[in-house]
Parts: sequence; C-alpha cells; structure tokens
Amino acid sequence: MKGKKEYIVLALIIIAAVAYLMLHPTNRTHYQLPQITKIARKDISRIEITGPKGKLVLNRKKENWRIAPHDYPVDPEKIKRILDTVSGLKLTAMVAESKDDLRYDLGPDKRVEVKAWAGSDLKRDFWVGKPANTFRHTFVKLTGDDRVFHAEDNFRDRFDVAADTLRDKAVLSFKTGDIKTFTITKAGKSTVFSKKEATDSTEKKDEKKAGTAPSKRTQWTTADNRPADSNKVRAFLSTLSDLKCQAYLNDRKKEDLKGPIFSVSLSGSQTYRLSLYPQKKEKGDVLWPAQSSENSYPFMLADWKAKEIFKAPAGLLPDKPEPEKAPESN
Repeated sequence: MKGKKEYIVLALIIIAAVAYLMLHPTNRTHYQLPQITKIARKDISRIEITGPKGKLVLNRKKENWRIAPHDYPVDPEKIKRILDTVSGLKLTAMVAESKDDLRYDLGPDKRVEVKAWAGSDLKRDFWVGKPANTFRHTFVKLTGDDRVFHAEDNFRDRFDVAADTLRDKAVLSFKTGDIKTFTITKAGKSTVFSKKEATDSTEKKDEKKAGTAPSKRTQWTTADNRPADSNKVRAFLSTLSDLKCQAYLNDRKKEDLKGPIFSVSLSGSQTYRLSLYPQKKEKGDVLWPAQSSENSYPFMLADWKAKEIFKAPAGLLPDKPEPEKAPESN
C-alpha cells in the first residue's frame, strides 16, 4: 500500500512539473523585435554617414550618387551595397537591454551613425557597431532605443569609410573593338597604330572553293607599315579600357599637371586621351600622377599599372620584344 501511494505522489509531481513547463517555457522569447519597414532603393535620396573617419553626405542625382560638397561620383558597386543594407535592414535578435555600448563598438568613439531620407522624410536612423562573432551579423542600435540588436549580414565595413574610399576610381572606359587608331607619344616621339581587317591567306583559297566568305582577322600596323603584335595590342587596349586609379590628387587640378612623359590618344566613335607625369613617392609607394579625358579630376596610378602602360609602343612590336622601362622622373 505504501508503495502505491509513493507512485501516486511521484505521478502528481511529474504532472505538476509538466504543467509548469507548459505554462512557463524557458525558451520563450519575452521581447518583440522592432518592426522595420523595407524602403525601396529608388526612394532613398540622401544618406548621411557619421563615424570615426568623419562625416559623409551622399546625394542621389537622377540615377547617380555624389559625395557632397564636391559632387564626386560614388563607386556604383559600393553604393549598391550601402543601399541594399539601408533599404533592407533586418533585425534578427536582441543582444542586450543595458547601455553597454562600448562592448559592441557602439560608444561615441567607434559607432557609425547612418541616416537615410526619402525626399524630406527621415526613413532610417541607426548606429552600426562591430561584427558579431558569427561574422554573419552586425551589432546595431536604433535611435531612441537603448537595446542592442543583431542585424542580418556583416556590413560595418560598408559604412566605416572615408570619402576617398567611396569615390568611383574608374578614370577611363571604352569598348576596345571601337578603337580604330591610337597614337602614343613618349620621349618626344609619336607612334601611330591603325587597325585594318586582313584576309587570312592560308584559308582564302580553300574558302573560295567551298563558296564561303574568307575569314577576316584584325591586323594592327604602324604608320610606316610595320606590323604590330595583335595580341599585345589587344592586351594594351584592354588595360586602358577599364582603367581605375589608386587615388585622386585632391589638392590639384588637371591644369596644374605640366609636361607629360607619356600620353596616348585613342580614336573610334569618339576620342579618348590619357597622360602620365613624373612619378611621386608617397608613404614608400611609387605612384604616377595622371589625367584622362573621361574624368574631371587628376589622379594617381599604381606603379605596376603604370609600368604595364609604359611597355608601349616598343612592347607592341614583334621586332622589339623587350619592353621599355618606365621613363625616368625629372
């Protein structure tokens, strides 16, 4: 009888424990995440970023973004990532209720404050801290809310930037197939290269018998009829066709650069020009001041990129396989 009573008591204890757990689950979330409405990217017209590297003001002008106050163009890929984050900001969990901002790099010295407007309406206002240990989330705070949250994605480095980092570094762009002639001026001497379509003589006879049109190939020649190495010419044009600079010369204007040591003029449906000037050394790095017809500002090319360009014109000719060295600075 005694044993039976013990079983009954044990059963009642188990029932009570189960009931308690059902009514008081330990894994229940006792908070609600703020509801953040997604903003259409096309509606965002202005973004302000304030952080350790200073304050940036980005304005949309039609389909392009500019950095105020100098109206510098913004790198298209970088502004796309910024807009993706701002428009689709998503909180996934609350991390802390206390004001322990320093722990998450949300203190006044390290946080990055981001504000975004659609017209005159402020649509986003949040602080960006450090990446979470998962490296798939970022610690953030919403203005007016003391809590710290996990936001989806690791995006601190998109906002903790200086103006020069966000600037569009593209300084020359064209379609290589559009270029018909180009002129290289170096050491006071100009070399002109022209493109023509040549028939492959080894196939001409057989194709004529077969009733098909002879195949065409591109041949580049100099003004004095020397054949150029077409593969090397294509590589040279490819380097120039998507040219990006290392940095901009913010303290100088294009007209301040005098005496180019190398220049190239390329002609197709329009004319493109690039000029390079004597090298400079900055913080141990060798950089080459330059300017382009496709960019309003003077800029600096990395040493390795400038040396690729300096191989021309001799490096484009098969009878002079050894590329020339970069011109000596004054």
